[in-house]
Amino acid sequence: MSSTMFTSMTPGGLTGKFVKSFWLHEGERPVRRAELRLPTGAVELMINLRADCFRLPDNVGVGQVYPGVVVAGPYQRAYVLDTAQQSHVLGVVFRPGAARPLVGAPLHELCGRHVALEDLWGAGAERVREQVLAAPDAATRLRTLESALRDRLARSAELAHPLAAAATACLADAPGRHGIGRLGERLGWTPRRVEQVFRTDVGLSPKAYQRLQRFRSALSDIDDSARLGWSAFALEHDYYDQAHLSREFRAHCGLSPTAYLQQRGEQLNHVPLPT
Repeated sequence: MSSTMFTSMTPGGLTGKFVKSFWLHEGERPVRRAELRLPTGAVELMINLRADCFRLPDNVGVGQVYPGVVVAGPYQRAYVLDTAQQSHVLGVVFRPGAARPLVGAPLHELCGRHVALEDLWGAGAERVREQVLAAPDAATRLRTLESALRDRLARSAELAHPLAAAATACLADAPGRHGIGRLGERLGWTPRRVEQVFRTDVGLSPKAYQRLQRFRSALSDIDDSARLGWSAFALEHDYYDQAHLSREFRAHCGLSPTAYLQQRGEQLNHVPLPT
């Protein structure tokens, strides 16, 4: 019988201003081999505890191979995961607008990409993996990674823009109702400044981030579609009509809303693919 364990931790203090959560998944290899990972717009760091590599297959099964510690930049579209390589993984989800000091690069350079952490941190990336692997249990592994990020933050020359988090929060709270001009007025920025901050600290344009958060809101509430009907559901989530909703779903996850409902798995952001 297969068994899995999922552990998560929400950090406090200074680290908590930059990191939303740490998580650890340990379990048997899944029966299915691949699944779609839906986009969130977040930046994540992942450490493979089983093997010193990550493989991301493409549509023809070839894909890319990365070292065992990677940073996943902000994606706008779903990508394919090799689930066999996700059985023992430690990860970090950074807060919106806060990853740049810890990643060490402007986030537009990571948009729609996985990047080896060693390309950003140098030899420090493998040292972190070795320290995590040497930890005796799940709780210690989480704390070890938190300590490494705290040390990195203390040495970082990069600074997150102080209002980047506020800007992303505005668009996430009402993803269809903030024009970029209105957002700038609310924050006291020019539209050009809004674009610059999103480019470096979020990795997506304000419009792209807004579209993605609207999709995320609809995805979270998709069970309401049975009660409302698709047309009313689309309007409820600030789409012009059902056709607009369907186009945006296909743009972000490659599936229509109906197909997503038919294929979705247990986790909101993961869609099993046929073997």
